[in-house]
Amino acid sequence: MHNKRVLVGMSGGVDSSASAILLKKQDYEVIGVSMLLSPSDTAGKYKDAVEVCGHIGIKHILYDLKDYFRSTIIEYFKNEYLAGRTPNPCVLCNSVIKWDKLFEKADELGCEYISMGHYSRIIRDENGYHLIRGLDNKKDQSYFLYGMKRSVLSRILFPLGGMVKDDAKRICTHEGFDFFSRKKESMEICFIPDDDYQKFLLDNFKEFKKIRQGKIIRDDGVKTTNIHEGYPFYTIGQRKGLGGGYSEPMYVSGTDPVKNEIRISDRKGLSSDTVLVKDLNFLEKIDLRCVYTAKIRYNTQPVECRIKEIENGLIEVTFKEPVFAVTPGQSCVIYKEDLVIGGGIIVK
Repeated sequence: MHNKRVLVGMSGGVDSSASAILLKKQDYEVIGVSMLLSPSDTAGKYKDAVEVCGHIGIKHILYDLKDYFRSTIIEYFKNEYLAGRTPNPCVLCNSVIKWDKLFEKADELGCEYISMGHYSRIIRDENGYHLIRGLDNKKDQSYFLYGMKRSVLSRILFPLGGMVKDDAKRICTHEGFDFFSRKKESMEICFIPDDDYQKFLLDNFKEFKKIRQGKIIRDDGVKTTNIHEGYPFYTIGQRKGLGGGYSEPMYVSGTDPVKNEIRISDRKGLSSDTVLVKDLNFLEKIDLRCVYTAKIRYNTQPVECRIKEIENGLIEVTFKEPVFAVTPGQSCVIYKEDLVIGGGIIVK
């Protein structure tokens, strides 16, 4: 293709709007696309994206992916909770929706590039293209992007990667979009806007209505008569919903879908210095002699670690310092300073 046409994924928020504005100023031919994903999504949800596109003089289209989103992301979300794991739908969505499906649409429209409002960066050197952390450590989203294919890095533009959140707000305000300053930033999963996972699962899947209360088992063997409300509604590290009568704070340390039991422990019992990781995707060659850092969830700082390959496509990540609440189903992402090496799904 070799053109300057770019498809920008637009949620109607300040970040994607600022990205579209910046790319237009850089003389790209910009097309804004808003994806209908959640079952409740309508065109009206994206009125702000439509307004931005109209104001800066670019085309805006809707891309209805609700059926595909339900069969992939929502089914995965349901199945992981039924299996007693804690899903990370944003990681999967970034791979199979925001990149795979957007690239299909980009190719259909003759777009050389795609762009989003992510606070991450892509750099080029003599060895090719590389994904690195965004300048704004508080907003860096590279954790969610490790699953992308290295072959597509050359076609992705991240205009906000070298900026901070306030820069995006200033860009939009300068264009006359002062409503972004009054708009609350959403931190929830897009298809659960009220952040009530339990209600969503119960309302949408009959399997969860069949799950009954069950025993709470202490890892130290001390008996308790407290009960839980159903194993899928608890995640490792959780403190709420465990009943009372404990001499110290207790946390969920594991779940047993077969017995419909959850295990609990004190904080020390949830510390671990090793993590087993599967479903690996590497954006860089890994050197087992090197010291790396890794994150086991988005909102934590990377911890120094070493990597060991073991059989059946698994790696063992050993941390210099113990990490808290290793959660099967979440992602472990490996870094070399700011460079994203790759990652995978935590087994245990």
